[in-house]
Amino acid sequence: MLYEATHSHPAAQCPLLKAEGKSMIKQLFSEQNVKKAGIKLEAAYMSCPQDTAVDHKGFFTIEAENPAVITKFFGPMAVEIRPVKPLSEVAKTL
Repeated sequence: MLYEATHSHPAAQCPLLKAEGKSMIKQLFSEQNVKKAGIKLEAAYMSCPQDTAVDHKGFFTIEAENPAVITKFFGPMAVEIRPVKPLSEVAKTL
């Protein structure tokens, strides 16, 4: 099933501001770690580090068996997870 996972954090607390945060992000989204988690990362977009005065947002389109797999993948990072469908599929039902 396809899900959208959204993460938000204050700009001042962005992990990309510190070396250990950069390392954590690289490890989390490494091909090996994604495969081990049993998910398929379809797309990922982030507003950081460009935004400097607002909350940063990350948008991750993920194919997974269920939302629990995604929650486990992100670990301590809080994410909002919603099931989604491509607009082309939704449009066929209109």
